[in-house]
Amino acid sequence: MGRSRSRRTTVLGYFSIACLSLIIILFSIYSMNKVCRESDFIIKKIIPAKIFSTEILTSLINQESGIRAYIISENKEFLEPYYLGNKQVQGYYNSLDNLKDTALGVDITNQLSQQMKSIQKFYKQQIELVNDGKLAQAKQNLNQGKKLVDNFKVTDNILISQIDLEVNSSRNKVANTQVIQRCLLTILGFVLIIGNIIFIKYISNFMYEEVKKKNEVNKELNKLLISHEEFIANISHELKTPLNVIFSAIQLFQMYCDNGSLDERRETIIKYLDSMKLNSYRLSKLINNIVDSSKIQAGFFQLNLSNKNIVEVVEEIVMSVTNITDIKGIHIIFDTDTEEKIVACDPEMIQRILLNLISNAIKFSNEGDEIFVEFKDKDKYFQISVKDNGIGIEKENLNMIFDRFKQVDKSLSRNSEGTGIGLSLVKSIVELHGGIIYAESEFGKGSKFIVELPAGKAIKENMLYSSNGKSDNENIRVELSDVYL
Repeated sequence: MGRSRSRRTTVLGYFSIACLSLIIILFSIYSMNKVCRESDFIIKKIIPAKIFSTEILTSLINQESGIRAYIISENKEFLEPYYLGNKQVQGYYNSLDNLKDTALGVDITNQLSQQMKSIQKFYKQQIELVNDGKLAQAKQNLNQGKKLVDNFKVTDNILISQIDLEVNSSRNKVANTQVIQRCLLTILGFVLIIGNIIFIKYISNFMYEEVKKKNEVNKELNKLLISHEEFIANISHELKTPLNVIFSAIQLFQMYCDNGSLDERRETIIKYLDSMKLNSYRLSKLINNIVDSSKIQAGFFQLNLSNKNIVEVVEEIVMSVTNITDIKGIHIIFDTDTEEKIVACDPEMIQRILLNLISNAIKFSNEGDEIFVEFKDKDKYFQISVKDNGIGIEKENLNMIFDRFKQVDKSLSRNSEGTGIGLSLVKSIVELHGGIIYAESEFGKGSKFIVELPAGKAIKENMLYSSNGKSDNENIRVELSDVYL
């Protein structure tokens, strides 16, 4: 899920950067096209029209002067400017036509065209008058020609002024476009840089978190592997110890058989038979714990629930171990705040829970110490606690005592037998009952294990296993086989 989300984020980041880069490119192309259009407009239409306007005005003035001189002197050499000006007229008309589709409009261009035609017509008439011998009439019209040229000059100056305004406007547009372009490109570039920094930082953080997670997983795997190796070493030790005892006893019996001293060694043989039986109990307990723990982990373990007086069940279990506690010089005390509490439970598993907790209390208690087993009715649930005043558990080890692969005392030369799997199994059985177990301890002053189970009743009892939960001697010897007597 995390990898899929990070992949989507990475693709989205790349896509965002690509889109932003495309926007910058498209905007740059648009701005450049706009500047080019404005430049082309000025170069191809505005500037040529201005040049032609200036040239044609000069040409008209020269034409008017040439015709005036021709009328006065009747010398046709003075008509040369007129004929040269006529050649420029068509170009001027073309430049005016180019201005009709601009912001200058058609009014001023049409007015200039009409005035130009009137002037050309007037010049032609003046020349025809001179050629026809009507010199006096032509002289009378001289002021009219000057007036026509002056009117054209005024209109042409208006056009040139408008052209200048249009040029300035285009320059301002280009300048503004360039400013806007620079600003937007700066902003977009800044956004792109920030986006890249954020994206790179995100990728960097993501990679760091991934590496960190992998390192943590590797550390946990290493711890788990070490725990498994310790567990296997511990199990191997626990299996080899009783097997060595049994094998040694068998070798001794074989030797007695070979030398014919079985009858003479009867008491020794009985002693070794007890030792073999005790170590067989230890092997049985260890194998049972491993098998049942594996069944619970695999989900194949089932409770055989029946409605029992849990107070009586607990009391009988406690009383059944008094012989062993007496031998060890330890006092075991049972106390309850009620005499009857009918609940749904598996008596055999309750026995297993209590015997395991009592076994631990005995192992870590000294002669003269006391073990307190207390029952408390909490209405909707009940509480069973086993308290000792032995060596206790260090605070940092309280969280690991219920771990399947952990043991507080990891040494192979510890003071008591056991793999540490017992408390893990107890916790699993308690949780199968829907309860919880936890420990309280102060190092050097003892420990207290508290089991809290729900006080519900079974609607359908498993009658096949509805025994009264009495602890026979065989079960007690198996569960307490790791207690040295």
